[in-house]
Amino acid sequence: MIAATTFVVLAISILFLAVAGGGLFPVTVVIIALPLCALACMTTRARPSRPWLELILAAILLFVLFTALPIPPALDPLAGALRHGQNQAVLNALYEAGQIGIPLPESEPWFSLTRNRAGTLRFFLLLAAAFGAALLTASLPPAWKMGFLYFLALTGTAMGIAGYLGQWIIPQGDTLWWFIPLPHAVTSPVGCFLNRNHFGGFVAMLSPVALALAAYALDRRRGFTALFSLALTGIMMAAVFYSLSRGAMLAMGAGLSVTALVIAFRHRAVWGILLLCLMLAGGTALLAHSPAIRERLQGIHNPGEISSVQSRLAEWRESLRVWPCYPVLGAGMNALRMVYPQTRQTSVSARLIASENEYIQLLVEGGLVGVGLFLALTWAVRHRIRDTSAQTGVIGLAVTGALTVTGVHCLFDFPAHLPLYALVIGSLAGLLLSSKVDRDLRARSDAARRSASTSGYLIAILPGAIGLIGTLVILLTQPQQLGNLDNPAYLYTAKYRELHRALIWAPTSPAWLYLGRAMFKEGVNREARDLCTQGETLMTRAVQLDPQNYRLWFELGQVRLSLGDNARATEAFLRAKALRAWMTPPPIPGKN
Repeated sequence: MIAATTFVVLAISILFLAVAGGGLFPVTVVIIALPLCALACMTTRARPSRPWLELILAAILLFVLFTALPIPPALDPLAGALRHGQNQAVLNALYEAGQIGIPLPESEPWFSLTRNRAGTLRFFLLLAAAFGAALLTASLPPAWKMGFLYFLALTGTAMGIAGYLGQWIIPQGDTLWWFIPLPHAVTSPVGCFLNRNHFGGFVAMLSPVALALAAYALDRRRGFTALFSLALTGIMMAAVFYSLSRGAMLAMGAGLSVTALVIAFRHRAVWGILLLCLMLAGGTALLAHSPAIRERLQGIHNPGEISSVQSRLAEWRESLRVWPCYPVLGAGMNALRMVYPQTRQTSVSARLIASENEYIQLLVEGGLVGVGLFLALTWAVRHRIRDTSAQTGVIGLAVTGALTVTGVHCLFDFPAHLPLYALVIGSLAGLLLSSKVDRDLRARSDAARRSASTSGYLIAILPGAIGLIGTLVILLTQPQQLGNLDNPAYLYTAKYRELHRALIWAPTSPAWLYLGRAMFKEGVNREARDLCTQGETLMTRAVQLDPQNYRLWFELGQVRLSLGDNARATEAFLRAKALRAWMTPPPIPGKN
């Protein structure tokens, strides 16, 4: 009964997240994180003999929470000179706004270590859901684990078919799944994902699962099941190719190749070679059949000349420039978008949300502590797999292939930041993490056995308990702010109080610009020069935080010109023209 309940909760969570936008909306992640973490606590029975994995999972959750916790003002200088200076700039701006009658926060603001509290709390929810799923799949009996693999293979195939339809047959427009509107979509959504790269990467991750199941069926002479699993693999392969995501194709090729090679060397060479030949034949047939795929892969032999590769390399360089500013604790999870404009050297106007490389982003957002925790997690997982007595044949094969896809995909994208992707990869990894009971307890006294058993149980449920408590606290403290306070589309029309809160939650936020605009426009309407002047001051701060943004310089020049500050307006226009030579400043009195 417990196994059936666990399986159903996992399956419903994955399907719900897939249908409800893949985790794009924070409330959907809260909805699945709560039952997953609660059930993980309730179903934990085994006491691991060496609970390093549980302790490290708990440490990761606590680290993310620690960076998002508000710090008392008296302790703010301990956050470091850079963070303290950024926080003080917000306090000064709020004080000056209060002097001219702008409503202020009711109490003294408390800042966090992260430079994007909303984004960091969203990442905590993602981790809580993924860790909860891993703990639950680890508790499943072997037969249920096999069933879960079949469920994932079917889910990946269904998502691949639906995504293909949405991309090629029944265009989704600016919607997810044809019914969830995205009014500010800047890319073309596919399925429940914002773009084809995320869609292709997700389906690619599950293709080795179906291939492993095909090999498992072949090994047991189950012809129909083998053909069915191969059909699922082929459908997912076709969906990834037709997604036209080069990164997803490369990641899938790596995952399927590794899976086939492991089959050949560790199981039966004939099956591995046969499966590899079938994949090559299928890929060749798709290339021959589709001009769009061939066109997409043109120049793949010389990647340095592909524009998307060049843009990726530029994004990596721009991201890495941030790390020296926040070397130890990082800028905070999901904070790259808030801090990279300060150090970037390019004037490309596109907004960089992620570095398009999970490893670089981990260094920038998690710092040395985050990288250390990730390495410790990798060690603990390997240690637990080696220490477990659970069946690992086909399960190990499927998970190895999926992790290979993820590892390669993380070089070109940020899949670990996508809730649905993270939930599925967490559940896959959990299939290999069966806990081992400490058999040495039998040799101890009754009192020592009870004490050790109790402490072992508390450690075993620690990650689930932290995830559950943290998610509940977030749910009870205005969760709608998680999707708004770092969203420029929301800040564009936000009122003073929301903009002030956005600056407190993210002291280097674009809210500086929107708050300055709001004050300047109100000052113009009321003919209040002090409001206009304060608006110009805030917009100047926005430009200081994004000095390569030519649009900001040009807008600042116009504001200064309207205030009669011709010298500083000229300076702003010259900076804009230096970044974009085609820009033409308006006539300035006293200038030729």
